[in-house]
Amino acid sequence: MSASFALQKAIVAALRANSGVTSLISDRVYDDVAEADAYPCISLGPSFFSPERQDCFKRRMETVQIDVWDQSQLKKEPCKRICDAVVAALDMANLSLDDPYALGRIDLTLARIMEDPDGHTKHGVLQFECEING
Repeated sequence: MSASFALQKAIVAALRANSGVTSLISDRVYDDVAEADAYPCISLGPSFFSPERQDCFKRRMETVQIDVWDQSQLKKEPCKRICDAVVAALDMANLSLDDPYALGRIDLTLARIMEDPDGHTKHGVLQFECEING
């Protein structure tokens, strides 16, 4: 298993286990927004990483994007509430990754809420920087 997939599994598990998140979106956390069959929902956006080597330690800094989607109302407030719940669930969380990986940290670095071009969908973009050891 790759470090990126181990991180993805831990993030999805944390979101689906968090009552603040599930009270707003149920269990609708998807690998891709194309899988969405109902709104509001969360999908995993793009990610990128850079390796960092120090002495005999192997680690990477990975930035992951979590996308929040809502079509329930013609205002941004519901999307903002979901984004806040995701941040509460993930920012500085102690997530367990599958062996041989360990999460050093996960920190929110960007939060943006916007209207999509369709004029109806609200889109929250959250980026987290993660340190993965192993």
